[in-house]
Amino acid sequence: MNHWNDLYALILIVFAIYLFLSLCFFGFTRYLKKRRINERYLALVNKIRLFYKPIAWLVIIGGFIALDPVTHGLIIVLVAGFGYKQLGNYISGLFIRASPLLATDTLVKAGKIHGRINRIGSLGMVLGTDQGERWVWYHSFDRAGFTLISNQTNVLQRALYLRSELSKEGLLDLIFNHPILALGKPTNLKALATKNTFLMHYTLVKGARHEDFINYLHGHKVMTNSTENFDA
Repeated sequence: MNHWNDLYALILIVFAIYLFLSLCFFGFTRYLKKRRINERYLALVNKIRLFYKPIAWLVIIGGFIALDPVTHGLIIVLVAGFGYKQLGNYISGLFIRASPLLATDTLVKAGKIHGRINRIGSLGMVLGTDQGERWVWYHSFDRAGFTLISNQTNVLQRALYLRSELSKEGLLDLIFNHPILALGKPTNLKALATKNTFLMHYTLVKGARHEDFINYLHGHKVMTNSTENFDA
């Protein structure tokens, strides 16, 4: 690559390929969802799309350096040095976002950080916690390690923390007395280490409102929360 025009042509080619792949991904994703094909294929499609962007940038940066290896190479090194922290966040985020278990509304725990994923970004995630929304960098997950408590790929599926004086069996009887739960879908209630605290995974019938179920539980003196910490 000897001229700037070559670099411009390379950028246009990379952008055209990305546009073509985006259209293919969009059509292929709609086809898979309509055919109800295994979600592993959807995860594979999303992973290919996720990693294409950094590969495309590496190609463009390589073309930029090829124009003047010494000067342009030094510029890239300086930029990478100043943006080292954000670059680390982006790289960590690539591998974290590549997990098929990661989705909005999933409960996640990383060290002292505990909440529900509201938004997933390129450099971090917005979690809903007891103190409100909180931005968490991806490198924080790398340092502390993280656990996905539940995978909420369907908006009708939920995970909820409960606190009640009832036993596990009594609480299950109360829960199943409400017709809002979807038949044939598993409802799991797990007793936690904290006294009288439970973690419940459940699925609502189509058209049901999560708030109605919450109000039903509150009406029977069952406390609810998005995290295990009820005393915050």
